[in-house]
Amino acid sequence: MLSFIAKEAEMQLVSPITAFNGNTMGYLLVHIANTYKHWAGNFAMRKELPYVDENSVSDIRTIQKLFDEADELMMQFLDNFTDADLKITNTVRSGKITITVTPLELFTHMITHEFHHKGQIMTMCRLLGHTPPDTDIIRY
Repeated sequence: MLSFIAKEAEMQLVSPITAFNGNTMGYLLVHIANTYKHWAGNFAMRKELPYVDENSVSDIRTIQKLFDEADELMMQFLDNFTDADLKITNTVRSGKITITVTPLELFTHMITHEFHHKGQIMTMCRLLGHTPPDTDIIRY
């Protein structure tokens, strides 16, 4: 998806799209990367990773770097949480809500979140006049 955007739609990365409340592809991509930081890094591994302002990134190379960082973070998450019966408990919403989840539940939440937004980004590409590629992971 990122390669496609870099090749076909980077000039429109920060073009507001009315059908998405004026949000941009860049906004959603940074939002996805921030979500991995939040759940895998700050919630599960209790890091204090800073978030990137969703409106501050305007080039695909910076976004690719954010996704490289998210990939590394997920590798750490998978290395640290190998016990399927483990419970991860932490607070969200500035300490107002306590959540307890298994590693699988948290992993599933993060991946589902990304794929939800990936579909939105592909729709944004269509609205901007591009035919997006098939973004299924495994093809045979």
